[in-house]
Amino acid sequence: MNYRTITSALKRVRVYILISGLKLFLWRLYAFLIVLFLSVIMIENIFYLTASMRKSILFSSSIILAVSIISYLIYALMAMQNLIKRYQLTTIALIIGRLVYKKEDMLLNAYQLENTKEFSGSSELQQSFIYNAKSQLNKFDYTFLLSNNHINRWKKITFNMLAILLVSISISWNHSVSSMYRLAHTNTEFSPPIPFRIISTSQYIGILGGEDAKVEFSIFGKDIDSIYVEFKPLAFQENEDSLIIKTAYNQNGLFHAELNDVYQNYDYRAYVPSAKFWQPWKEISSLGHSIYVTDRPSISDLAITVNSPQYTALPPRTQKANQSEIEALLGSTINLKLRSNKKLDQAKLILNDKDYMMSTNNNRGIYSFKMEGDGKFFISLKDERGIANRNPIPFHLKTVTDFHPRMTILKPAPIIELGGDQLISILMDIEDDFGFSKLQLAYEIHRPSYINAEPKISMFNIDIPDLDKNQQQIVMDWETKNIGLMPDDEIHFHFELYDNDQISGPKKELSSTFIAKIPSLNDLFLSYENQEEEIMSNAEEELASVIKLKEKINEARLDLLKTDKPDWEQQQKTKESLEAIENQIDNFQKLNEKLSLLNKQGEKHDLFSSEMMEKFRDLQKLVEEILPSEMFQDMDWVKEALEELDIEDMISALENMSNNLNHIEQELDRFLDIFQRIKAEQNVDEIKKRLEQLVANQDNIDQQIRSTSKRTDPSMFKRLSREQKINEKEFDKILNQMNKSISDIKKFSRKTAQGIENLSESKDAKLSKKYLRETINNLDRQQPYQAMDASYSGLQSMQSMQSSMNDIFSDFQKETTREMAKKFRGILRDILSISKSQELLKTDTEDIPKNSPRQSSLANQQQILQDQLIQTMKKTMGLSKETFLVTTEMGQKLGQANAQMGASKTKLAERNSKGSINNQNQAMVALNESAKSIIKTINKMQDDGSASGYEEFLKQMENMSNQQKSVNDQGMQLALGQMSSAMKESIIKRMLGKQRDIQNSLKQAMKKLDESGNQGLGDLDGIAQEIDKVINELGQNRYNRNTMDRQQQILSRMLNSQKSMAQRGVKDKRKSKTATQIVSNAPSGLPTDLGQRQSVLMEAMDQALSAGYSREYQSMIRRYFNSLKKIDSIARSDSSKVQ
Repeated sequence: MNYRTITSALKRVRVYILISGLKLFLWRLYAFLIVLFLSVIMIENIFYLTASMRKSILFSSSIILAVSIISYLIYALMAMQNLIKRYQLTTIALIIGRLVYKKEDMLLNAYQLENTKEFSGSSELQQSFIYNAKSQLNKFDYTFLLSNNHINRWKKITFNMLAILLVSISISWNHSVSSMYRLAHTNTEFSPPIPFRIISTSQYIGILGGEDAKVEFSIFGKDIDSIYVEFKPLAFQENEDSLIIKTAYNQNGLFHAELNDVYQNYDYRAYVPSAKFWQPWKEISSLGHSIYVTDRPSISDLAITVNSPQYTALPPRTQKANQSEIEALLGSTINLKLRSNKKLDQAKLILNDKDYMMSTNNNRGIYSFKMEGDGKFFISLKDERGIANRNPIPFHLKTVTDFHPRMTILKPAPIIELGGDQLISILMDIEDDFGFSKLQLAYEIHRPSYINAEPKISMFNIDIPDLDKNQQQIVMDWETKNIGLMPDDEIHFHFELYDNDQISGPKKELSSTFIAKIPSLNDLFLSYENQEEEIMSNAEEELASVIKLKEKINEARLDLLKTDKPDWEQQQKTKESLEAIENQIDNFQKLNEKLSLLNKQGEKHDLFSSEMMEKFRDLQKLVEEILPSEMFQDMDWVKEALEELDIEDMISALENMSNNLNHIEQELDRFLDIFQRIKAEQNVDEIKKRLEQLVANQDNIDQQIRSTSKRTDPSMFKRLSREQKINEKEFDKILNQMNKSISDIKKFSRKTAQGIENLSESKDAKLSKKYLRETINNLDRQQPYQAMDASYSGLQSMQSMQSSMNDIFSDFQKETTREMAKKFRGILRDILSISKSQELLKTDTEDIPKNSPRQSSLANQQQILQDQLIQTMKKTMGLSKETFLVTTEMGQKLGQANAQMGASKTKLAERNSKGSINNQNQAMVALNESAKSIIKTINKMQDDGSASGYEEFLKQMENMSNQQKSVNDQGMQLALGQMSSAMKESIIKRMLGKQRDIQNSLKQAMKKLDESGNQGLGDLDGIAQEIDKVINELGQNRYNRNTMDRQQQILSRMLNSQKSMAQRGVKDKRKSKTATQIVSNAPSGLPTDLGQRQSVLMEAMDQALSAGYSREYQSMIRRYFNSLKKIDSIARSDSSKVQ
């Protein structure tokens, strides 16, 4: 083939190549369409595609075919435009050059030369080269460049696939034709063939609300094991309702499903979903059918109101029907109010399987019932159609527990010991859910084991401030004096707290048992004495320790004086001394605590008189103040000196500590001496106290014996006999205590010791013991009248002993007061004398010249006065070991006087007479202040000990008046009351006993007044005579108008005597005070100048004149104090009075 140019030849080859590529593309496309067609037929045949899916496949295939053709055309155009490298002329030139020319780029070069417009070489050579290239190109067979082999291969593939397609269609002709038909009709939906059909045999169902809906299905075709049944509410809402799916199993070709408690309409169907993905159907379903529900009557609203019992004070509580558990207390009223969705024919409450008809009105119902315990109820409704509600909701009744009351006992302790007031302090917290009804205290009195008596049992109510308050505190004091306690008795008691439960009855809470012991006076005093012995022993040990410690400190101080610097051993000794002092301080603290406990025990049980307890408190105060305040400062000083190794400070501090220990030693010695004296006074006070208690107990027993008769229960006699034995035992112990205490009392008062010894051996003591035994024997024989006589006689003997012991005690106090006052007067005389001498010395000192040689003589006189003062101070210190009346002020003033005298003596020795005058003045001031303090002390002692008995008598008369009024009141009841003769006889006996008591008390009071020299006071003799007449009449079992008038006259005379004695007592008190002032305020040794003497005289005279005496007495007092200006006569007068 001849070509005009190489370019045209290359373009022609490119066209042939593109045509060959087109053929290859078409055969490939044809093969793809055959495969696609076969695939779509197979898919349709298997899956039965929907119309939309078939449309999608057809549309997608068309798009793919169109896109492929268009894409190829665009590709060919781009190749013709030389835009695709594979089809560019240069690329084709290279390909042909490799096939035809020896040099593969020859054709390319010829092509480029042919298309070059400007060539710089020979044109002939250019044309020759192009020609040669073109000549060889004309001989080239372009078919080598075409894809004939590929085309032939794809032809075979296509024919093979076409054969497969035809074979497949012919094999499954029906399915394939059917599939092609469905593919051709893309707008038509075709149902896939199914292996079976589901038929509902139950179809439409109508039921009543709450019943079960049963559905049934059968299968036509292939047998299957199970189907699904779907129940869908008729008014289905996507987000609120839910589908109900149940599985039904093959039962002989039928499938059953059940929907329980149906209250709304449902659509239902059965279906079987495809089990495998290639199955043409998604599910096989039956036709849908309906379940229609006819409404039953139901409760649309229910209010349950719980009204708790009235005692709880709880407000009504309402709950709705959505709470199926109703909690309520027993006895609560439960009100039911309901509203139904239908008009009701009847409503019935079924409570614990019992029917109760509710009251109905239209669609409402009400009912009330009492809560009687746990249970269950539900409500049955029936509407006008006769249809009842189905499966009513059960409500459970649950009893709320009304808990037991609770109490916490804060006081008393589980075991206590009663004091003299016999009070038991009670403090408790009580708590309950709803309040209280009562609080009781139950107790048993257990007698001592040696009496062998049954416990006395009793109970009483304790007031609760607010019964409705849930929590509160109870505070009270239980007075046990009036329940007939005897020594060695025990009260076993507990508390019973009841709540206010009015339904089941009050619930009770019991406390644990508490025990209150009533110690006998003998046990109390014995315990007290044992503690005193322990304290005394401890104090003696402390005194010995202080002495040793003082010696140790002095030894350490002397060692330090011998050295310039303390060595290690000396430092250790000093540290050990400090530690010993600290231990000593702890021991004093323990001693003080023991004294405090001792005082508390004495106060609690009222063991001693108030004066005696005051002395014990002073004793404790002495121990509290036994450590000087400087002691702690000196201890710190020693510690600092030890740290700094300052030997001078150490020596000074140790010296101060030694002085402090001297003071402690003196105070401890004083403590022991005073303690011994107080113990002696305590023994006297103890005997007096125990006799008083014994008489009181005997009087109580005597009163009970007088209320007995032949008809009295035998147990009464046994009880009285046991109590009388306790008194007999106590009497023996008192006698033993008398004999035991004589030796201690004799050290301080032989007269008192002799009096107690005589009393223990007196006729009254022997008679008391005798009558006590007779009373016991008569009570054991149940002889009331003989027991009355013996008891009364024994009581009189014991009262006589008590009166004698009171006299002994009073004389002991007066004797002690006189002795103390005498010693104080002696010290006062010495101080006044020294003061007088000091005043004279000061006068002489003022008169001598400055350089007079007499100053040495005056210094000697000052030394003599100072020595006299030191002796007086020693007397004062000795007296301080006997009484607390020696005050700290006295010691301080005397110490100041001694210091000023020493300073005055030193200045006189140094011939500084003018300088010593001020010291002498200060010494006199201190002496005068000491004298004033002693005068006050003497006045106090005489005031306390000068009572003439009027105050005591007035108290006795007041008590007797009250007793007589009580007897008169009983007589008034006897005169006005209508009672049996036995009752009258019993009242007369009681009146007789009380009247005898009054007679005995009056005799004792008159005896005391006679002994004190007071005669003709009041109408006491007349009162005694009237009492004798009344006792005679009552003794004859006779009571009339005259007896009643006499009793009233006795009471009137007693009141008049009280008034008369009160007036007389005031006058005598004034007289007594006058004598006291004249004797005790005689400041015989006071100075005559500088105002000190005049000040003391004026103060004493003013005190005497302000006492309220008559004018004659006041004139006499003034004359007396004016005469005191004469010092010598006053001193002699004072000396004679003190002596």
